[in-house]
Parts: sequence; structure tokens; C-alpha cells
Amino acid sequence: MKPRTLIVSSVVLAMTVLGACAGGGSSSTVSPSLSSASSASNGTSLASAYRAAQWGSAASVSFSGTCSMTLATTGIPAYHSDYYLAPVSAQNSVSVAVTPVSHTEMALMPYSSSNIASATVAFNVCPAKAATTTAANMGPIGYMISGEALFNPYEANGAATPALSDNVSYSFTTSAGVAETASFIDACNSHPTGGAGGSTWHYHGIPSCLAAQIDGSSGPSHLIGIALDGFPIYGGRDINGNTIQVSQLDACNGITSPTPEFPNGIYHYVLPVGVTGKQSSLNCYAGTVSQSQLALAAQHICGLDALNKQLQAAAHARRLRIAALRSPKGTT
Repeated sequence: MKPRTLIVSSVVLAMTVLGACAGGGSSSTVSPSLSSASSASNGTSLASAYRAAQWGSAASVSFSGTCSMTLATTGIPAYHSDYYLAPVSAQNSVSVAVTPVSHTEMALMPYSSSNIASATVAFNVCPAKAATTTAANMGPIGYMISGEALFNPYEANGAATPALSDNVSYSFTTSAGVAETASFIDACNSHPTGGAGGSTWHYHGIPSCLAAQIDGSSGPSHLIGIALDGFPIYGGRDINGNTIQVSQLDACNGITSPTPEFPNGIYHYVLPVGVTGKQSSLNCYAGTVSQSQLALAAQHICGLDALNKQLQAAAHARRLRIAALRSPKGTT
């Protein structure tokens, strides 16, 4: 009976933590106002480049004037595996693997598009560098042309563990006899996260499958996303197809150099190839991000850190109880 009590307590805990989030968990849309996104419109308009970008079927963009762009996305990934690993939860409390760095207990879950959060986000597409940088928030810091969000390098435990360095996989056979392998982060560098507004599909580094489709195996990197401050996001190769080294980038993963869309050069962010550490994604914004954008982006991870810590503690206690039941009396 104790494991059942533990699960029920976790359900109550999840409802309590997520219920405290803005919007009560009923909304899955992020909609910063156009006025706040456009208030810092003092740079060159990049609207023509964003209009010509190869937006995927999950995403659509519209423009109001030369400096305001609105992205609407279903959030549904263009690439996904059949199964994933996710931190144990009240609904899925059986641990099958543990991540190597943060030691987070993972449960198996099938892919489902039914609870993926959509988003509508306004951008200033006349970005200019600010006097000082702004630390990259948790939650969405930008969006890919495929429609998925980009997060900073770290998981919900904050600036402690880069997500791409904490991956783990679990191989199993389904009831139909099919061999499967589930990973925390898939081969395209993406995975979902829960939240009050639904599961936000996102990357913590270069979207490898998308980049391969747009750039080919050795070509120059093309525009594959937009950061919340309006500056473009690229993969990890320069206009000549050479790999960009992290030593070439500034603290925000930015660089000013020619690209296929801007042959005369432009400041843009780079998601380096093969990097799994703290420079796998943006650590800060070079441009201006409004407080409303940051607050609304946070709704996508509302309550997850506190909830995850408490659920992990509950799962660990459950494992200890099971181990104790299996141990012969008089042993430890």
C-alpha cells in the first residue's frame, strides 16, 4: 500500500506546484505584445531574410511594418522518435535509467503530439546590440524555422548541467516484439518538457536533423532560427563551409561574419557542431528582450524545477523501499 500512497501524494504535489503557475495551466500560448517587441526597433530590418526563410509546416510568420514579425507555431516537431526518456513523474513513476551527470531518474514514455504546447510570439526584426547583455532565461530563448523552441544549454536544474552532456538511453523490446531505444535527447538533439501549458518541444543545441536538411553535409550554415531579441540563429559552419570554433564566438555564442543570407556580414548566433557543454546554445542575449517576453517564456517551464526535485525525491524513496522489501531480513 505504501507505493500507492506515494503516487497519490505525488499527484497532489504536481497539482499544487503547477496550479501555482500563471494561467493555472490552462493556456499553451505565449503571446508577447507587438508593441513591447517593437519598442527597441533601431537596427536594420531583417524582415526580408526572415520572410524568405524555409519555415516548416508547423510554423507560419506574418509581418506588421518593417520591424514587427509574429511567429505562430503548433510546436509539433518535424522529427521525433517513437519513445523518449523523461524525469519520473506522478503519472510515470517507474525508473528505467539514470542520467550520468545530474543523476536524474528517467521513466519511459511514448511520443504523443496531443499535449504539445503551441506558441504565438512577436519579435522585433530590427535588432540592435544593447549596451549590456542579458542572461538567457530558462524556457524558450528563440524558435527554429521548423517551429520548435530553442532553450539555453541547461536543464531545469539551472546553470549546473548542460542538457546535451547529460543524455542517457534505454533499449527494450515492445509487447509486439519490436526492438526500440529511447533517449532523453534524441538523435536530432530535441526532446519535450512538461509544463503548465503543455509539453514544449525544444532544443538545447544545434538542431542536427534540421541543419542537415537545410545545409547538406558540408555546406555553409543557413538561417535556421530567430532569438527572442530578433537576431538570427545559424548552425555551426561559416559561409565557406568551415566549422566555427567556440573560441571564435562571444559570450552569447554570437559572431559578426558573412552568411548566405547576409554576404556582407551580420551579427548572428551560432549553435556549434558537436558541442555538448555550456556553449551548445545561447547563454545570453546581445540585443534587447522585453520583460514581457521573458515572463511569458517562463510559463513554458512554470513549476518544473520544484516539481522535478520533489518527484525525484519521491522516486528515490520508492526505490529504497523496493530494495528493502527485496533484501532478506537481517541484511542491508
